[in-house]
Amino acid sequence: MPRSLKRLPAAIVLLAFSTTANAAMLTHIEAVSPRVGQRGTSVEVTVQGSCLKNPREVIFYRPGIKAVKIETLPNLPHTINVAHGGRIEEQVRCTFEIAPNCPPGEYPFRLRTATEITSLGTFHVSPFRVIDEDEKGYNTNDTLQTALPVTPNVTVRGKMGPSAKGDVDLYRVPAVAGQRLAVEVDSVSIADIHYGGSEYDLAVRILDENGRELAANDDNPLHLQDPVVAAKLPRDGVAFVEVRRSVFVPDNRDYCVHIGTNRRPLAAFPPGGQAGSAQSVKLIGDPLGTFEETIEIPSAEGSFEYFGDAPSPLLLRSSPYPNVMEDTEAPATRVAFSPAALNGIIDKRDDVDAYRIAVTKGDRLRVRVFAAALGSPIDPKLRIRPLDKSEVPGPVELEQDDSPLPDRDIFGTSFRSQGGLKDILDPSVIWEPKTSGDYLIELEDTSGSGGATAVYRIEVEPASDAVYTLLGSTAFDWMECIRTSGLAVPQGNRWTVNVSLPQGQGSAFRGMLDLQAQGLPAGVQLVTPRIPAGQKMWPVQFVADASTKPNTALITLEARPVESSGRTLKSRSQQNIPFLNHSGGDAWRTVKLDRFVLAVTDAAPFSVTIKPPTVALVRGGELAIPVTIQRREGFNELVEFQCDWVPQGVAVQPTAIIPAGESEAVMRITGDANAPLGSCPLVVTASTTREDLDGYLGTGRVRVSSEIVSLTIAEPFVELSSQPASVRRGERVKYVWSVRHKSPFAGQATVKLLGLPKGVSAVEPLPVLTKESKELTFQIEATDEALLGSVRGVTCEVAVQAGGQEIRQRTGNGTLRIDPKL
Repeated sequence: MPRSLKRLPAAIVLLAFSTTANAAMLTHIEAVSPRVGQRGTSVEVTVQGSCLKNPREVIFYRPGIKAVKIETLPNLPHTINVAHGGRIEEQVRCTFEIAPNCPPGEYPFRLRTATEITSLGTFHVSPFRVIDEDEKGYNTNDTLQTALPVTPNVTVRGKMGPSAKGDVDLYRVPAVAGQRLAVEVDSVSIADIHYGGSEYDLAVRILDENGRELAANDDNPLHLQDPVVAAKLPRDGVAFVEVRRSVFVPDNRDYCVHIGTNRRPLAAFPPGGQAGSAQSVKLIGDPLGTFEETIEIPSAEGSFEYFGDAPSPLLLRSSPYPNVMEDTEAPATRVAFSPAALNGIIDKRDDVDAYRIAVTKGDRLRVRVFAAALGSPIDPKLRIRPLDKSEVPGPVELEQDDSPLPDRDIFGTSFRSQGGLKDILDPSVIWEPKTSGDYLIELEDTSGSGGATAVYRIEVEPASDAVYTLLGSTAFDWMECIRTSGLAVPQGNRWTVNVSLPQGQGSAFRGMLDLQAQGLPAGVQLVTPRIPAGQKMWPVQFVADASTKPNTALITLEARPVESSGRTLKSRSQQNIPFLNHSGGDAWRTVKLDRFVLAVTDAAPFSVTIKPPTVALVRGGELAIPVTIQRREGFNELVEFQCDWVPQGVAVQPTAIIPAGESEAVMRITGDANAPLGSCPLVVTASTTREDLDGYLGTGRVRVSSEIVSLTIAEPFVELSSQPASVRRGERVKYVWSVRHKSPFAGQATVKLLGLPKGVSAVEPLPVLTKESKELTFQIEATDEALLGSVRGVTCEVAVQAGGQEIRQRTGNGTLRIDPKL
């Protein structure tokens, strides 16, 4: 038996905790500068943070932009500490080449280094020429006389400084009477830090040549904290754009302001169309009036962006069924077909829109409202009620205001109050009509407000089956946890992560699943056992051939039913990463991703294996799993290992360390009385260590995993029970336990009592257990100092020799009373 199997790893575990007790909680990317560039240009971008050495590649989640040059810069002369333990010390310079036809907006990216895939960074693309504010000091362009002259259409990269009297930035713009001036400020939306708050909350005003306000905005339904405003200029001459903080915070933060003559609608009606069609849309809210445009609706179902000539989009919907438009002249709009998308506007105060739809008892429908999620200014309430034979509305059968994010098919955000995303304001329900006939679907604003831009869309469709694949991306106050979500696979090695499998709202799928990976690079395989019915999380392993060259790919994971049920199972990948978190509140912005980045990295200096168990883990028992490190020549460092996935009812030891120069350890795994019977996967992950970095987040470490082996969970060897017993001080008595055999074992098992009170002990020799045993009898004695009274929770520990190791099982729950001497 290996020397490491002869000892418990308690000291090793303590070592693991001591190495990270004062370690920093870091993500790789803490700052990206500049934050925005013009399409059709090349921009030098500096990425700063930690653990960025040996950068090899930048991969973007969207096409249109690529890195054509990457170089490591010298470390900063002094480390910059950022909120919640982060720090900036290393930096990389990249040249981003932006295609001339690159759509505006946000472009998430990651870096592949020699050994890691980094946390998420973002960059933004503008359709306009980009310049820098380049303010000399603070408060040097905060008056009409000192305003920075700019010519539309332009994006200015500015900075709100830490001036004690509050920084204000003014821009001087040529004015033409009757011309539109549209202004948008990006502050929250370009923030690249994980913690922040009011220092990013800006406001904007458009002023005439004398400084009188023509239009202003602070918050709005489209961009929330980031202001957007447009005005029709009254005169030729000049106008001014003023940017300031909504709340005084003396802090130094970047922003960009887009100043243009572009159209700036605030809503589109209808706010969507049938997938693959051309839809005529009214664009509402522009200061020069409503205009119409035909928009090509994408064939892919879901929300999509429409920019027009603006620097930021309107969100619209693509659905597989036709539109129904609100009939403003009728008390209720008749819906002649289902499924359908119902489109309307709450255009005045206390407006209630109604749609009449015929349904059948037993139907199972999903009814989703899209309003706030699309930037509409209303907080909608949905109400459904039947019409009787006289066409009089009956009692409300279903009413919903807000919906939790999972009901909106948004998972993994982990917001404190389930807010942080405006989607939560839109109701989404599963409706099962109680009767057949006509029903009213009604919609109103909870505050009784309304207006020309208060558009909405209600999608009514049969409830469908859907399983999402989700990487657990956040931990420790919403910082991205690359250890649990990063897909970096060393050449010739393995990496395993847990994938969550949440079901979509109304999904009735309950079968077994197989996972399929789309987009894997050549030489990389997906290895995962079949997923049992009802499993909500499962280990997924990627294996890279030794000959696979380091590279990066965008992949998806799709769940596929093992058995056909005649119903389609939808499956999509999802990862949501919050930025601008703040203590006690929700994130101000979240980057939503629908694919995962997988990187093949340079070969790791070690690999890890576990010995497949040759015996079962019994309920109430403990099993020792040998763990072995294969070290490459010259690698002698500490290695940390842990087990990240076990089924409910099974527990493993905490993170442990294999000391330098050693290669073997043991991982102990226990099953409780309700551990699920049958086979399940077992896998161990291992990593290099760094005392200065938090181990849980995993930044700055090389990680590998063992192969996935099968663990069998079986019934306990025996069940022991006893009647309540008693012993007097100074006496020796028999303590009898009944034996019920559950799983066969060979030879003899030793048994000892646990939980005896102080002053009471079992007298040797202790009884032994065989497959023929019907009862066990212990001799126990109590000293004169034994604690008086009744003691519960006395148990037996059974030790069985099997598979070359000692397997321990705990069983029984006895009661023993200690009485005084006579």
